[in-house]
Amino acid sequence: MKIGKRHVMLAGLVLALGAAVYLNWQFAPTERFVVPTRSAAVSDSELGKAKFVSADASGDVREVNSAKAASPLAESRFNRQTARDAVLDELEKQIKDTSSDAALKAQALESRTTQVNNIQKENTTETLIKAKGFSDCMVMINDEKVTVLLPEADGLTSEKISVVTEIVTSQTGADIANVTITPVK
Repeated sequence: MKIGKRHVMLAGLVLALGAAVYLNWQFAPTERFVVPTRSAAVSDSELGKAKFVSADASGDVREVNSAKAASPLAESRFNRQTARDAVLDELEKQIKDTSSDAALKAQALESRTTQVNNIQKENTTETLIKAKGFSDCMVMINDEKVTVLLPEADGLTSEKISVVTEIVTSQTGADIANVTITPVK
């Protein structure tokens, strides 16, 4: 039997495949690399149960109190983000729609730009308010009106309200008559 170039090539490919499988087996992560959990067995009653976790600067993971995670401000923030995502997706569709009118595209682009600017103003304003010692807050900008939600537990004195009002008017450009501060329980 004559060994040709094809047989040598085929044998080389088989050896290369075997070497690749061996190296994959040798260097693949095994159980020794898996981070141990509290219980190795998961019962059917635990499947689908989610826990809120948070990592601090050192990387330590801790469970978050579910009552805190479901606070009125967190719930409002989630609802605001859901509504924003829907509006921005719709505007993006209008902008990318090739069959739509140029004026409609321009209006959708302007509306999207306004939305993005409002998001940036809200984030900056929230950060500055928290920097003044408030535990949490939420700022919503709608047209010319600005609504600020503050925790009642932070002790809303007239001095604190004036500080918040000054921050809001300077960051958003809204008139003081269009600023509403609402305490949240």
